[in-house]
Amino acid sequence: MILSKKQIALYNDIINPNIPNISVLGSTQSGKTYDICLSLIKYAENLYNYEKEQRKKKDYLPREYNGAIIGWTTDTVKSNIVDNLVKILEEIKYKHYTLKYGQQDKYLEIFNIRFYFFGFNTKLSFNRILGKPLVFCWIDEAARIYTQGQLRESFNEIPGRMMSYAGHPYYKRIDSFNVEGSQNHPYKKDYIDNRDWVKYVFFPYDNPVLDTEEKIKEAVKSFPAGSLRDQKVFNKWVIGSGKLFNYIPKINKDELKEKYLIREIGIGCDYGSVNPTVFVPIALAQNQETRLWNIIRLECYYHDPKVEGDTPTTEYYSDQLKKFINYLHDKYPHVPVNTLVIDSEAAHFHNRLEVDGIRHILAKKGPGSVDRDNQYLQSLFYKEKLYIMEHNCIRHFEQDGAPIFNGHDISLEELESYHYDKLRSEREGINCYVKEFDHSRDGLSYILAEFKDTGRAPVV
Repeated sequence: MILSKKQIALYNDIINPNIPNISVLGSTQSGKTYDICLSLIKYAENLYNYEKEQRKKKDYLPREYNGAIIGWTTDTVKSNIVDNLVKILEEIKYKHYTLKYGQQDKYLEIFNIRFYFFGFNTKLSFNRILGKPLVFCWIDEAARIYTQGQLRESFNEIPGRMMSYAGHPYYKRIDSFNVEGSQNHPYKKDYIDNRDWVKYVFFPYDNPVLDTEEKIKEAVKSFPAGSLRDQKVFNKWVIGSGKLFNYIPKINKDELKEKYLIREIGIGCDYGSVNPTVFVPIALAQNQETRLWNIIRLECYYHDPKVEGDTPTTEYYSDQLKKFINYLHDKYPHVPVNTLVIDSEAAHFHNRLEVDGIRHILAKKGPGSVDRDNQYLQSLFYKEKLYIMEHNCIRHFEQDGAPIFNGHDISLEELESYHYDKLRSEREGINCYVKEFDHSRDGLSYILAEFKDTGRAPVV
């Protein structure tokens, strides 16, 4: 396997004894995760050989070894780490290992150590980390976890799981992460600036797979210019300011009709009893000229009680949603409308839809979901995977199902005006956003996240 000079240095620091703490900051596609996975196997072998030699000594007490590999969720651990480990084990034709990744057991057993896999995105995550002493701990996406204030206390308790191996030559703690904010980010202050760890910073050119200038340029261009590229490619601790979506590709209804074949439609719903309620439909469509698949936001339903001067009930919105679905069936015949995602905090609306028999799922919200979704939207727009079809929004359906339009695309206007909360971002050191006029953004994020998780929207 060909490794870069920096990868070899990190590899050696991981597999060798008496290097207890390692910090690995790396940009996207920089090769850091692959390198750590590769090192893991040799580390296990060296630990096995060390223990075998120690057992020859008189009065030595044999020890069992366990490790923890922690990421944001068990799904991201699977895609980022487990899949890499399996690929490497197959490449080196090593067969003497046990890998389990089911509902209950999630671990890799190799030589004389068992590495357990954990997610760390909720307050209960730390409790799931086994009580056995750990000689090894790798925390992937460490800065992302630490961004969430409710997780920091538990995160800081992780060394307690390793206390029994303090002073052991193969005691090893590795934190790998991307930049998540500014110089004031709590992880940077607590774990980078004030820790005497061995520190690495990986860039795209440290990945030997990106072996030409053209490939590196493509990696750099994988994120739009601005704070997102500065953070995820150039490892700069900066915050964004101004508008979030500086580029939004658009089409009109004639282009949609002439160029695209729609396969299916999904709807994201942001419900408000006082604030606007928005139904945001997206279409998975193939461009008949390029044969490429795109996501296209169709015309939206946008009802603002403050503008309309009414106080809608959940029954009203449930009925409006039924009429909106029927409208989409009539407007886009023979296209299934098969996914409806609503705000998971809209309990009353959820209950109403249950009673009315409208099938739906709840949005997978949680710590860091707003920042994650915003970065995903930025990338989709930048790479022209997501288009907005400009169209006036529907503000109400009559009893017979006839749509009443307002005079503009207020949903698009929301996206165009959505911006960073600069003062709060500077104060907290993380990406913060102005929480107003964001209802369409929320609805769009709900349905896009579901499409991505089910393989219908691209991973960018």
